This record gives sequence, structure tokens and C-alpha cells, in this order.
Amino acid sequence: MCRMNIAGASFANIEGVKAMTDVTGFGLLGHLSEMCQGAGVQARVDYDAIPKLPGVEEYIKLGAVPGGTERNFASYGHLMGEMPREVRDLLCDPQTSGGLLLAVMPEAENEVKATAAEFGIETDGDWRTGASARRSCHG
Repeated sequence: MCRMNIAGASFANIEGVKAMTDVTGFGLLGHLSEMCQGAGVQARVDYDAIPKLPGVEEYIKLGAVPGGTERNFASYGHLMGEMPREVRDLLCDPQTSGGLLLAVMPEAENEVKATAAEFGIETDGDWRTGASARRSCHG
């Protein structure tokens, strides 16, 4: 994380922001699964849209992965679909202080982008990293 999450209070005042959390020790997938369970939805993550530090994927391939990553996946991996190990290792990485994860209604996207800009948070291009859908009980 490059800055404090002080924008969170402003995002919380936007009607179309339905949920928000800071991504910390449980990693992105852990916090996302918690949000989805609470809302009764499932999420699809666009891995290519996730911001990554330069070279991080190479380090993961070399095995430079914190022990907490495996423990994270062990606790919520049963909720996830299939994914390559390198993807799992990045998205389950425990953070000390990660960025904010917001669940935003489509009609609130422009207001969220404007608020982000007020705090110097870049939203150029497609800043969405996934989508949600109601859970299905069909087998």
C-alpha cells in the first residue's frame, strides 16, 4: 500500500457503495469471499486487472511466498473455483496494510471515481477487478 486508506470515510458516504473493507491478513480472496458470503453473491475476479508489484509473479514462481498465504487458502479455499497456484498465491497473500476493496453499484461508479480522484487515487482505464452475481443453488 502506498497511502493511508483515508478515502474510506468518503466512499462510505456514497449510497451506491454497498460494502467496503481494507485488504489485510486474509488476502484479497479472503476478504472478497467474506463480503460475498455476507451479501449472498458470488464473485468473478479478473486476475489481469489486479494491480501487481513489478516482478511479483516471478518471485512467486521462485517460491518466495509467505507462510500465511497457504494458511489463508486452507481456511477459505473450499469456497474458490479452480485457479493456477501462482494466481492463488498472489490473491491469498496476507497483507499488513493493503488497499480498499469496494462493492459498488454500477450507477455509483462515476461518484466513486470522482471521490477517488479527490484523494489522488488513480482510476484510469477499467479499475474494476471483477463482478458479482446472485448465488445459484442449482447442482
